[in-house]
Amino acid sequence: MRLFIAFEKTFALRHIGHLDLLRAAQRALRRSGLPVAYSHGFNPHMLIAFASPLPVGQSGREELAEVTLERETDAKECLSALKRAMPRDLPPVKARAVGDEHPKLMAMLRTASYMIRVDGAPGLAAAVPRFLARAEIPAIRVSKSGSVGVDIRPMLHELKYVEPLSAFFARVSFTERETLKPDLLMRSLAEYAGEPEPDTLIERLRLFGERNGEPAPLMDC
Repeated sequence: MRLFIAFEKTFALRHIGHLDLLRAAQRALRRSGLPVAYSHGFNPHMLIAFASPLPVGQSGREELAEVTLERETDAKECLSALKRAMPRDLPPVKARAVGDEHPKLMAMLRTASYMIRVDGAPGLAAAVPRFLARAEIPAIRVSKSGSVGVDIRPMLHELKYVEPLSAFFARVSFTERETLKPDLLMRSLAEYAGEPEPDTLIERLRLFGERNGEPAPLMDC
């Protein structure tokens, strides 16, 4: 069987990279006593995978991992064991047991939601309705292989300014073919509004799959 685990990567650990996060999870799983399965071969390793590793500098409210277990185990018991073993700043919040035939988390991932906190953004907030009304939103995506022009409008599903939090809420595409990163979104919004790109604190709120053509929390898909 496989175990889906939802956990929080708190603000205090936002600068911890994925490899360090993986090592912390592996140590916690060993401490938990859960019957975690290992790969075969000369260098066996735990069968654990993350739906989508967070970039350095971002925190996550409901990050997801899946672990293969050697035998069926009650999900509630697994969650209790993980709560005792996980570090304080990586608390597990949910666990769900699925069969080996169930699709993998990464294969079901479609969109992600973010809270993007900024320090003063009246010009950006005022520009959101006009920004969303555009049929196309051209942007430049920079990667290791170079720069390429993209239209980010089809990848932008929700965007609104939450004034009491001084933050933008966004839900964007997050697939192998189409991914809109929150920093590119904010850069594009700033360019459109004629404002300097703001300093941001980015928190990923949730990962989504689809159910009956509608977004659904990935943990429940």
